Amino acid sequence: MANFLFRKSYRLSTLIKVDYDHLWGSKGTFTTIRVYGKKPKYIFIKEHLLQLNKSLKKLHINFFLTEKKLLELISNKLKIKKYNHLLRVAIKKNIISISLRPRLEPSNSFQCELINYQRINAGIKNLQYKKILSMQKKIDMQKKEILFYNKKNVLEGSTTNLILIKNNQIILPKGNYYKGITMNYLLKKIPNKHIFKVISFLDLSSADEIILVGSGKGVVKVTSVPKIKWFSSSSKMFKRFFSIYKAQLEL
Repeated sequence: MANFLFRKSYRLSTLIKVDYDHLWGSKGTFTTIRVYGKKPKYIFIKEHLLQLNKSLKKLHINFFLTEKKLLELISNKLKIKKYNHLLRVAIKKNIISISLRPRLEPSNSFQCELINYQRINAGIKNLQYKKILSMQKKIDMQKKEILFYNKKNVLEGSTTNLILIKNNQIILPKGNYYKGITMNYLLKKIPNKHIFKVISFLDLSSADEIILVGSGKGVVKVTSVPKIKWFSSSSKMFKRFFSIYKAQLEL
C-alpha cells in the first residue's frame, strides 16, 4: 500500500475541505505529476494541467484548474529535504482530490506481463480504474508492468506508454490509447522519425528494445517479456531517452 504524505479532498464549487475520497470508479479524470528536487519542481505541470482541463471539458465537468490554484491546495508544511514523489490530482463533477506519495524506483531487471484488456474511454485518463488496480495488486510494480492488448494488438502499459525499437526505428502502437505527456516530450527531442503501426506479439518478439515511459516510472528499459520469450538485445535508444529525461529533471 502506498505511503501517502498527504491526501485531501475539496468541494469543487467552494474548495472547502471535505472527507478524503480517492475517486476511483467515479466519472472523472486524473493526472499524476512527478515532483523532484530540493525545491520541489513539478515536472511538465503546464502540460499536465492542459491535458487535465481538456479531459474535464470532454467529460462536461465545469471546472478549470490553474497551476496557482493547485499549488494553493498542496500542503506547505511537508518536511521533505529532497522530493522524488508523485502528485495525483483527481476530479469528478463535485470533488477534487489530491495526494502525494513517494515515487518507487523501477528495477534494473524489469519484465512485462501481457493481459487482454482495453481501458474504458482510453483516449483520456479517466477514473474507471478499479479493474486495473486489482490487476496491479497481483504484481510488484517496481519489477513489472502490465501491457494491455486487444485482439492480440498491443496498446499500452497500465501506467506507461510503449515504445519499440527495431533497427534504430522508433515504433509506437497504432490504436485507441492515451498518448502521455512524457512520451510526447521525448519524441519531440529525438531527431529519429517515428512511425505508428499495429503492434502484434510478433512485433514485440522481434524488437531490439522495449521501452516504457510515463510520469511515474520515467524511462524504463524492459529486460524481458516471459510470455513471448523475449529478451532485450540492446540499450542504445533507452540510454538516449533516459539521458533526455534526466536532463529535464535537473533543469
